[in-house]
Amino acid sequence: MAIRNPIVYVNGYPEELANSDRLNGVGKSTVSATAPSNPEEGDIWLDTNGDILKIYKSGAWTEPTEDLSTAVVAGSAPSSPSNGLLWFDTTTDQLKIYEGSSSSWKLAESQTYISGSTPSSALAGEFWWDTTNTRLKIYTGSAWVEIGHKTFSSAAAPTSGMVEGDWWYNSTSGAFSMYIAGSINAWTVVSSGGGSGGGGSVNDILAYG
Repeated sequence: MAIRNPIVYVNGYPEELANSDRLNGVGKSTVSATAPSNPEEGDIWLDTNGDILKIYKSGAWTEPTEDLSTAVVAGSAPSSPSNGLLWFDTTTDQLKIYEGSSSSWKLAESQTYISGSTPSSALAGEFWWDTTNTRLKIYTGSAWVEIGHKTFSSAAAPTSGMVEGDWWYNSTSGAFSMYIAGSINAWTVVSSGGGSGGGGSVNDILAYG
């Protein structure tokens, strides 16, 4: 499909509007990766380097309002961001917002990490599913703290990966034991079971919990 310019009358004769000309009182729209040259007040520019819509006002290109800011989806930070601009970082799969007062990108939402190694640059309140130790943890702002306790099921007592308060179900005897740290530092039987099943009573669990 051919692209045609508007028809205007020049000295009484119709002709297409030249690309270098503009209609009086009508802003010009440009789609490019670089800022248009010789802009005038009210011109509109879609910056394809981040797909950001900008308007020329008071001698500078700015976004019309923060409410109209687009959400940029890219693997690298948008150039010349304005306060409140949203950016979905496809490298880390994180939604971020630009804070003009600190000239930096901030996480716009809490993250839940799933990995075998400790996440870096975590924020307080974020969760981490530790796939190495199969434990859910929460970041306090200074350290990762485990949430809840783990239950082991095996014929032999676990010798690693346990913390105080963890449970071990002896699949051979049916006994339940709780791991007590400190001076005891061992599995303590809560219910001896009966060889074909069993478990700690409510009183046992409350006494050790």
